[in-house]
Amino acid sequence: MIKDLRKVVVLLAHHNFKESQANKELADTIKPIEGVMIYNLYDPEGPGFDVDEWTKIISDASAVVFQFPFYWAMAPSLLKKWQDEVFTYLARTPAVAGKPLLVVTTTGSDSVAYRSGGRNKFSVDELLRPYQLCAIHSGMVWQTPIVVHGMGSVEAPRYLAEGATQYKLRIEALLASGHTTDNW
Repeated sequence: MIKDLRKVVVLLAHHNFKESQANKELADTIKPIEGVMIYNLYDPEGPGFDVDEWTKIISDASAVVFQFPFYWAMAPSLLKKWQDEVFTYLARTPAVAGKPLLVVTTTGSDSVAYRSGGRNKFSVDELLRPYQLCAIHSGMVWQTPIVVHGMGSVEAPRYLAEGATQYKLRIEALLASGHTTDNW
């Protein structure tokens, strides 16, 4: 059976989303877009780590997004747990093959902190390599990440507005490029 995939599944990993400003605004920007499904991994009423449930969710998606605040150069712990307990299984199935994987993240520091001579010594692209490797090994299509820097700076409102606009445009582009596939 052929089905039209026009859904973007967003795995939101934020331990205190209700108090979030940046990630909440980013999620609120894309939430009204038809075809966007947001799952907060910290929501106790969500699918949790049920592999069968996630297989259905991801199989029905045309793209997957990992959205999170950048903590100590990585995502919050539940995204790693989800990768270990759910994605490890999904990566060996056709559920993810050929689908775009986009990372959307926020940082407290300005972008100049994320370069070889900067305070953090590495670029965000370098620090996100494990997610790129995850995409490559599972047959997904790595997308250029959206990084909204400077959430701890006085320029945060401007950076956030620009990031939200970029996020909305990328989600709309992913939905427009949804593909048709055999029912797996």
